Amino acid sequence: MTKKVRTLGPGSLKIGDTGSEQDFSADVINTALEPSTDTEDNDNFLDGHTEGGSQTETWALTGSVKEDFSMDGLQVWCLKNSGKTLPFEWVPNLEGGLKLTGSVVIASIQFGGDVKTKNSNDFSFVAIDVTPETYTASV
Repeated sequence: MTKKVRTLGPGSLKIGDTGSEQDFSADVINTALEPSTDTEDNDNFLDGHTEGGSQTETWALTGSVKEDFSMDGLQVWCLKNSGKTLPFEWVPNLEGGLKLTGSVVIASIQFGGDVKTKNSNDFSFVAIDVTPETYTASV
């Protein structure tokens, strides 16, 4: 029987092409891949039969990051890359054997919040081609 891993983290979240990824892991305080399903109404025909409406599923990679006001911070990186579609790899737990991959459309993240506070700001990136894969820890 496979060991069940139920805790989010420690893990990793990297966005970008191999060799130039932006590592979100040390700044993310929560993250999720969220599906959203939209189903059209059924079509009813004069002869009495009904055809089911089509169903569309979309995904978003969401979360919150602790703010970093440096030029190397995630908010600056997101601002510079806003609108770009980049690959991602998310390993929810390094011991779990699961990684989720796909592409995300980068969007800017808010700067600022409460004064004299270590603020956190939310992000939401449209995710495309979300795929579960086996994760094997590199030695």
